[in-house]
Amino acid sequence: MLIDKYKATLGKSTGRQTLYDHSLSCVEVALRVARLAGEAPGPRLDRLIFATFVHDVGKLDPDFQAMLNAAASAQSLPGKRVKHEASTFDYDHPRMVEESKEAIRQELRGACGYDLDLANLEGTAMDHIWAFAVTHHGFFHLSYEREKAGTLRPLIRRQWTSFYPNEERRITLVDLLFTYHPLGGLVMIGDLVASYCHEQGQDYRPFFNQASSLGEVFAYLTENADEIEAGLKRYDPRNYGLKETLKLIGGGLR
Repeated sequence: MLIDKYKATLGKSTGRQTLYDHSLSCVEVALRVARLAGEAPGPRLDRLIFATFVHDVGKLDPDFQAMLNAAASAQSLPGKRVKHEASTFDYDHPRMVEESKEAIRQELRGACGYDLDLANLEGTAMDHIWAFAVTHHGFFHLSYEREKAGTLRPLIRRQWTSFYPNEERRITLVDLLFTYHPLGGLVMIGDLVASYCHEQGQDYRPFFNQASSLGEVFAYLTENADEIEAGLKRYDPRNYGLKETLKLIGGGLR
């Protein structure tokens, strides 16, 4: 179900790239970055790669698709504008992801040669996967709050410095950076490199054939941060503060 929806919707306005093609490109970049870091297949990498494939599930939001279609057609953006990370839990997206795990595993094995162990995606592992989706532009965090009926529900919140009366725990980008160091920013890196190369009509493979460290990847992204942000703003005109975010996720890496 999710795979079909990915193939039928836009992921990028430039060239009308599908969400499926964009997500696979992100995974391919993420795998190359993980190899640079010496990350072996296992529970951590399985979660990171699965998170990379589903991180843009919020782009299935019809209002966000309207934004992408307007940008692709060189039309004015619609009056209603949404942030796709904030739509991660809308439109039954979590159920679609859960029911598509096996299909995603098969797709990644066939397209990228990576074989996920779905056992590594069980239980609280999905909390981190959803947190990667929510935080991958650095704007939001995941807050778990107790409803009056007693249900603990994940909510997407913006202000890191605010606390909510019913909140019991939260997962922020910083938490992910520590937990998955040095690859806590992998989902974001995969997204940025794949997006930039698509916008520029470039092949990312020659760069990775020459890169020898994570530091070189961050230097490449930082050098091109303004162009990357300009490409994102074509369909999502907000201030990403990309250079500052890159300093956060790449600080100290060589």
